[in-house]
Amino acid sequence: MKASSGTVTRWCLVMGVMTALGAAADPPPVNSAQGARLHGSERFETVNIPLGSFEPASSPAGFTCTKTALMVGGRLVGYQSCPGANPPAWFLEGTELVGSAFRAPFEGRSVKLTIEEARCHASISGPTYACTTQNLADGKAFWEYRVTATPEDTLSQPLCPTGSGFALAAPHAWSAGGELLPNSEYFTFACAAKNEGTATQPFFVGGGVIAKCIDWGYPPWATTFPLDVAMDYHQLCTRMATADYCGEGRSNTLDGTPLKFMGPKDAILLNAGGLPATLEGYSLEAVWKVDDCGGVRPLCLGKKRWDTLPLEATCVNRKLLLAPRAARPCDSLNLSSQADATLLVSYSLFIDRSLVTFKDANGQFLTTTAVTVDPQTVEGGRNVTGIHLDLDGNGVADVTPFTALRKEGPILSPKLPANIRARMSKFIKPLYRCADGNGRYLLTDKSTCDGAPGFFLKVINGDQAIEGFVYSAVDMTGAGQRRPLTLWRSLVTEGVYATSTQAPPGFTFVRELGYLPAVGQLPGRDL
Repeated sequence: MKASSGTVTRWCLVMGVMTALGAAADPPPVNSAQGARLHGSERFETVNIPLGSFEPASSPAGFTCTKTALMVGGRLVGYQSCPGANPPAWFLEGTELVGSAFRAPFEGRSVKLTIEEARCHASISGPTYACTTQNLADGKAFWEYRVTATPEDTLSQPLCPTGSGFALAAPHAWSAGGELLPNSEYFTFACAAKNEGTATQPFFVGGGVIAKCIDWGYPPWATTFPLDVAMDYHQLCTRMATADYCGEGRSNTLDGTPLKFMGPKDAILLNAGGLPATLEGYSLEAVWKVDDCGGVRPLCLGKKRWDTLPLEATCVNRKLLLAPRAARPCDSLNLSSQADATLLVSYSLFIDRSLVTFKDANGQFLTTTAVTVDPQTVEGGRNVTGIHLDLDGNGVADVTPFTALRKEGPILSPKLPANIRARMSKFIKPLYRCADGNGRYLLTDKSTCDGAPGFFLKVINGDQAIEGFVYSAVDMTGAGQRRPLTLWRSLVTEGVYATSTQAPPGFTFVRELGYLPAVGQLPGRDL
């Protein structure tokens, strides 16, 4: 433990520049990604850490010491005062905190969080600054920490099991519903993502969106924005990054979904009577705004987002549903009066679509993502009212004997971007769309249509008959277990098949085809 002379000097410098903490919020990076978690720490997502629980790695023997920690912007600083000791007080930061610990309430008991390593944080959006005294004081550089968590019921484990394995320290607390709770007595560890791509084509995996929003220029402390605006933008950013449409702490995206976003001034420059439906290949997702009560909900969703909402895209509180959809499309929203508003506009690649099973009166089944939805239909959970087949993809409901029966869940899009498809190639496989001349359908993982007599690959708009992609294997012990998608064969009628997560009456099991990803639960390790 270092004596106080150097650390006190640094502390005085910190206190002198508190009002200047943080760099300007730069434009968002070209390569960004949504995430399914706020913290990225899985079991420990809801842990808020009392600063007063700070325990330094060592204390001088024979003295009664006062110990606490402080958050100064994004800087975690430990403090120990031992009257009579020489020196009588220490301020600890960065590598000086290695071996220190905190204890936080957890599942009715507590968890001990120990700092095992500290290093200078490399921002996912750049540039990266060295952790010099001046860069730390200016808010350009931050320390990040490798932390182990030791609950009372099990052995120590990494706090950040995905991403870089390191976490930023972020002030204040969070509710289980994803709400930022201003409280200067608490902080959290926010796990950082890891770039598993290249410098020119990054692919950010794991971590949580709190750390991403800090890197994107929206931290929960004063920057070029005053504190209250900065905190509003941080809340806005985390809701956007998790696609939390209902403001309930429920993600509606897959971890790693590519994202572009912008503030009001840049959005207005794009806005000529309505926001463009696409931007550099990304589709309009939502316009996010802080309301008068400090809550964050989308003002609207883009038309494509309405049509691709998967099974889990629903609000627990039904009064929060964004409906009717025809009255709330972002594509026609005029933002000219919103230049001074606290809002963000997001564009996404939507790597998931909703997989829906249809049934006709003769007990035949068809499972597909090729659907269209009535404009006035309220989207909500398992509700399939107003969902119709659109096998030719022209946006108009087909005239068929089939009616929607059930949403199976999300499926990875057949238009998965090449770089993401390459990254995920070891974990995913295609599902092929097959049909016969009698109007029967078969969805399977075999391009031979399982050798079923009379069945052939059914190509729609040159898509190679690929309906989408599912996981070929999953981590059976990890969080976010996916649902198996299964092929079934009719025991009553020869040549009739069904692909679903549930066994249809009168059908027998053939085999499992793969696993559906879980929106809001997909661990970064799967990418």
